[in-house]
Amino acid sequence: MKSWKRWVILLVSMAVALAATLYYRNSGVSASVEKELLTVQPVDFPLIVSAPGIIEAGKSVSIGPPKIQGGRGMGGETRFKISRMVDEGNQVYEGDFLLEFDGSDIDARLRSMTASFQKQQQDYQKRRSDADMSLRDLAYQMEQAKADYQKNYDKLQSGAEVQSALTVEEMKIRVDMAKKKADALEKKLALSKESGRLDLQISLSSERAYKNMMEVLLDARDSLTVTAPVAGVVIYKRGWDGQPKQIGSDVHGSNDIIMELPDLSTLRAKILVDEVDVNKIRLGQEAQIQVAAVKGKIFNAKISAIGTILKQASYDRPQKIAEVLLAFDKPDDPSVKLLRPNMTVASSIQVGSYPKAIVIPLSSILERDGRSMVQVWNEQNKEYDWRDIILTTNDGLSAVIKDGLKANEKIRIKPKA
Repeated sequence: MKSWKRWVILLVSMAVALAATLYYRNSGVSASVEKELLTVQPVDFPLIVSAPGIIEAGKSVSIGPPKIQGGRGMGGETRFKISRMVDEGNQVYEGDFLLEFDGSDIDARLRSMTASFQKQQQDYQKRRSDADMSLRDLAYQMEQAKADYQKNYDKLQSGAEVQSALTVEEMKIRVDMAKKKADALEKKLALSKESGRLDLQISLSSERAYKNMMEVLLDARDSLTVTAPVAGVVIYKRGWDGQPKQIGSDVHGSNDIIMELPDLSTLRAKILVDEVDVNKIRLGQEAQIQVAAVKGKIFNAKISAIGTILKQASYDRPQKIAEVLLAFDKPDDPSVKLLRPNMTVASSIQVGSYPKAIVIPLSSILERDGRSMVQVWNEQNKEYDWRDIILTTNDGLSAVIKDGLKANEKIRIKPKA
């Protein structure tokens, strides 16, 4: 009897130990599995398009080299070298200094032109003096010839009746010769006056031409110092390599922009939307903007314009993008006043929503042979079953499931093949 009881106690003890072992083993598996599981629940899922961009001004004045007639040295060249410029980011007002270009070639040409002008002035004065002396001499000769003529004429008239015929004829010849000489000198004097007038006019015209060229050069020299046409903040214009012009840089032509003076009251965000998302966006859609330079602030905005032409993102990024403009909801907000052109931004645009949708992380989906699959926890068998699913869309992080999953089902967060 005692032996039987000992066997019963032993069997009960073994059963209890086995039950305890199984309980703790199953409890451990459940805890481990629970960490890998995600319970699927329907949620209102907003479809977001994210895009990078910059702050820019809707209105801006471009600043470049001056437009100089005939080129900066009047020889047709259009190359300028920056000798001074205001620092980027400075607030300037109308009439303030912006930049200055090297004027050494204009200075050299101006010195040469001044020397030519002075030489022409001296030449004009000499010509005028010589002409005056020549005219005075001819006038004197003409007066003498007229006097001789009058003297011979009077002598002929007074002695014609008492003189012999031969003498009278000789006197007539003298009178005639004196008359011709006086007339010739009078004509010569008139021609000399006209010739001198024309010669002096040509010389004076050359003098005026030099003077006009000097004035053009002086204006060109003045124009090499550029002042602000309007008030604004100085923003350097970047080239294809992302670098701005600096002191010593060469600028080719008046269309080469060096800096911009943006109107800060017209600030907006220009973002670059990837071509795969362009068809999702519409005018008036709401957006949120985060600016790297303004920490912790989210700006509300709306799409105000969508570029119609796709462009390459950059020379080293072949993907195509569309430029999209975002207008701030509250442009007079003090936080907007802190923004400056070329600040980098990150934007998010809500392009749609899926109410009560089954949404799971993209990381829980395994793509294989064109199929999308997830591992679903089988509570009855205590194991994972592979299941095909159909996706509606995704935002790069999460996917909206069209078919294949139901609410409250549990899937493996990180599927394992």
